[in-house]
Amino acid sequence: MHYLLKYILVSYFVSLSILSFARENRVEIPQYISTIDDTSLQKKYTLEEIKLTIDKFDTYDFVRTKNQQEDIIFYLLSESERLDYTIGIIKCKNILGVLYRDRAEYAKAIIFHESALALSGTDTMLNVYSLNNLGVVYRRLDKPRIALDYHIKALHLAEEIRGDVEFSERSVCVALNGIGNINLTLKQPQKALEVFNETLLIEQKLHNHLGIAINYQNIGYAFEAMGKYNIALTYYQKSLKQNETIDSDVGRSICYNSIGEVLLKQEKPLDALRNFNLAMVYTLKTNDDYYISQAHSNIGETYLKLNNFEKALPELLKFKKIAGRIKSGFLIQKSYKLLSQYFENTNEYDKALYLYKKAVVYNDSIISEKNIRYLNELQTLYEADKKEQQIDSLTIENRIKTQQNYFYLLGVLIILSVGILIFSIRRRKTDKQKTELESKLFRSLMNPHFIFNALASIQSFLYKNESEKAATYLGYYSKLTRLILKNSNKELITLEEEIETLKYYIEIEQMRQRNCFNYEINIDENVEQDFVYVLPTMLQPFVENAIHHGLSGLKCKNGLIKIEVTQLAGYIKIIIQDNGKGLACSLASDKSTHESMGLSIFKERIRLFERKYKKAVKFVLIDLKEKNQKLTGTMVSIDFPMIEPDD
Repeated sequence: MHYLLKYILVSYFVSLSILSFARENRVEIPQYISTIDDTSLQKKYTLEEIKLTIDKFDTYDFVRTKNQQEDIIFYLLSESERLDYTIGIIKCKNILGVLYRDRAEYAKAIIFHESALALSGTDTMLNVYSLNNLGVVYRRLDKPRIALDYHIKALHLAEEIRGDVEFSERSVCVALNGIGNINLTLKQPQKALEVFNETLLIEQKLHNHLGIAINYQNIGYAFEAMGKYNIALTYYQKSLKQNETIDSDVGRSICYNSIGEVLLKQEKPLDALRNFNLAMVYTLKTNDDYYISQAHSNIGETYLKLNNFEKALPELLKFKKIAGRIKSGFLIQKSYKLLSQYFENTNEYDKALYLYKKAVVYNDSIISEKNIRYLNELQTLYEADKKEQQIDSLTIENRIKTQQNYFYLLGVLIILSVGILIFSIRRRKTDKQKTELESKLFRSLMNPHFIFNALASIQSFLYKNESEKAATYLGYYSKLTRLILKNSNKELITLEEEIETLKYYIEIEQMRQRNCFNYEINIDENVEQDFVYVLPTMLQPFVENAIHHGLSGLKCKNGLIKIEVTQLAGYIKIIIQDNGKGLACSLASDKSTHESMGLSIFKERIRLFERKYKKAVKFVLIDLKEKNQKLTGTMVSIDFPMIEPDD
């Protein structure tokens, strides 16, 4: 349970990193708004004066001292609202959120940060700042799943920032540190260590002493979780040195507490006590009940180890009182546990058992709270999938018997298709580079021409009284649409899912063209399709090009598309080949831009993939006539690296 406490303690360190964004240079607050009195409250300041004050307000000093004077921030907030200065409103609300968070008033902190986030609109930097702040608050509340959501969103946005590189990199560090700390709580210290080492390199490059101190401390936590106490001590001491450099009382307090906890585990209670007392000296200089309660907890636990029960009890009672006041489930649980140990040692077994049971209840509630979000997500996904299966089952079992039912389903299908188009348009308006690319790909796959061709084919089957074919075609189309929707937000899918999507697409085109071409899909038996990952709908544009351009003009039944997949050392090779008129002829006769757009989208997706995963994708487009004058057709060869989704 010590690691849960450490995970929450790190929230403070991470919050320091967030706040340091607001102070590029230490400056004095302008005298005209440095204090609030009756005279200053009656004066109305200009927008430039308000901007200057907010931008130069030393947030770090403000929220880390007992003289916090939040009335200044509330005044700046009201003036920003009067002047309709949105950025000022957002900054002030985030400052107030940090202030309340560090007083352990988490409900108020969340209200201010969420309000700031709602006002941030499309401003990426303000969004990142608010999201990371919310992540820190929820980690303090021991809700890692919610915290993880916020940090992941902040991480994705921070990586897209192009203008302010330093802000981007420091925001990435804050988000990564949050993710690493969550790994610690989930008892994955090795993964946490990898994240912290990555972040440390960035902070060292930026010469950010605060960030370096945070990462040394985090690395120490990871090694302590792995039972490597001596290495952990080394990193805690490195962190302490950095905190001395930046003169951080909070940092000193956390470091001395960490050093003391390791010494306590090494059965050195007197040395531990000296460090805990030093931690208490620095903690009392802060205004944060959370860390004050932790110092009392550690001192009380040490006195228990020393069998000095007379001194242990007052410390433990102070710890319990503060824990109850700030309503931290974890701290309350720990206070009951330590008091239970005290009464057990003083032979008051009834009290010890009672408090132990209360500790168990709180512990169970914490664990339950962590899993509630995850379970709800699983249940939602399960119910959605179950409904889809029911729809598919009813479509197959009932078989539409009348013309009216067919047209009814066609109407539903039209609504679904229009919904897909509206969805893609909204995504294009709100998302950045990557989402815009996914939207282009989606529209190229589900373009109106394809949709209305599908509807026309179904209508044709109906008019010819080929109801079985219409039902089959409709089933293929529904499954293809569902798969494209399902995979549209995924970065990688399994080869098995990609081949399944591709088969439905080819079957639809084959039925629409009355089986005028054939196809073969050959996958080497050594390829484990459910463990090989590729980009979603990576192959469909090339197959579509082969059908609509390469095979056009051939006599019916003569066209053939072959798809072969083999696995080589470190990558899979995918070959798509047709026996059509060849690349040169296709480009000469085709006046549309569909082919070039599909190829452009593919190349851009590969570029983004290579930039993220640092692995190359080899892609070759060949006119077979150039290789052998006796051959016709086009061959696409793709060498795709073996990779895991979380690489």
